[in-house]
Amino acid sequence: MIYNVMTAEQAAELINDGDVVGFSGFTPAGAPKEVPSALAARAEALHAEGKPFKIGMYTGASTGDSTDGALARANAISFRTPYQSNKDLRNSLNTPGGAEYFDMHLSQLAQELRYGFMPKPKFAIVEACSLSEDGKIVPTSGVGILPTICRLADHIIVELNAAHPA
Repeated sequence: MIYNVMTAEQAAELINDGDVVGFSGFTPAGAPKEVPSALAARAEALHAEGKPFKIGMYTGASTGDSTDGALARANAISFRTPYQSNKDLRNSLNTPGGAEYFDMHLSQLAQELRYGFMPKPKFAIVEACSLSEDGKIVPTSGVGILPTICRLADHIIVELNAAHPA
């Protein structure tokens, strides 16, 4: 299988204001790090030009500072579910005009998405240690909702993490 290879910044350029994005991981383990950081930088640049940029976010659990924190500080989150534990995101959730939050149990999100009760993600951004020749993704240490968001998303962005053994 032929894969399009690009930088985190190029991947971030594919995502637009209003898109819904699902992120892999379960806590920072297995969550993408570089693409969300590039997405936050893109949001900050667009905001500096007076342009809107916020995404909806699904995750398998909290994701850590490189995703929740970076995107919250960039004011790039329109809504977030199901769980979070980041101080900057919590501040955004509690600020008028900040991110919206829907608290649901982690175990319910994948089913709610599969049944069509919530907007499907346009993008899945997942961390993997390798990709197979036949298109299989080998996730790193946290899977979370990766299978569901990959099945439902229109586009999958795979962030390869060479620090994890295949």
